[in-house]
Amino acid sequence: MSNQSPITFVKESFLISRAAELHELTIPAESRKHSDYPEFDTKPVGTFKLDRDFIATLQKHGFTFGPGTKPPHNEMVYLAGHSNQRGAEVFESDCWAWKRTETDFQLDIRFRLRVSEGKRGVVCEPHVFGNCSGGALHQPTIDNFVKAVVAHFSNLHVLIMTAANVETPPVIHWSEIGLGGIRSVGSLFDELCGRNEKVMELACSTSLSPFDPVPYPQGTMWEVKDRLFVLETDQPKLFRQWRKQLQTFKHSFIQL
Repeated sequence: MSNQSPITFVKESFLISRAAELHELTIPAESRKHSDYPEFDTKPVGTFKLDRDFIATLQKHGFTFGPGTKPPHNEMVYLAGHSNQRGAEVFESDCWAWKRTETDFQLDIRFRLRVSEGKRGVVCEPHVFGNCSGGALHQPTIDNFVKAVVAHFSNLHVLIMTAANVETPPVIHWSEIGLGGIRSVGSLFDELCGRNEKVMELACSTSLSPFDPVPYPQGTMWEVKDRLFVLETDQPKLFRQWRKQLQTFKHSFIQL
């Protein structure tokens, strides 16, 4: 990409960091591994001790807390959500487990941040872990735990409050971070050339594509693709730039 381009490009990871900063969330310098696009897990935004009073609140939300009954589970203590999952897949796990020798049972809430262009913002999906040996991955169980936290505790992080009151994960919208109307270069190219099959094939070619910036991130299977986004005011400039690049490419073949 030319350094003299009049267009301002913003990386997807920057959008996430901007949203995190707005809501006072701490994220690592690098995104999670083995994901197609940037995802960041925040540090805990609240830690909650499973004392008698909180366990009573959890029970009102359908949880049970106690030791397993059959070997080897009788060596562990479980907070179970009773989601009635029939499968044995890991993502259906609906309980947190501690060794029976543990005396201080704690769980924390953190958020996984990712961009959703369809929702026009950064999705904040709640996750719950803590000092347990194994945690629940079943999202409805996690969401139910968040609701119990809000019912029992006060002075909580605003995202915890929001997560308890919506059916889907909270979204930090583009307008909240001062970037309303921002769009990825991929979606803009789809709008400009999506009906032209030949141009789309050209754009996907790693050796022939004349388009700069490239509309679609290239990389290996497990490489994180940090997409570029364009401010609303710069989107007409990008359309003109791509049209000019395509015309130059066509003229180069005519001259041959």
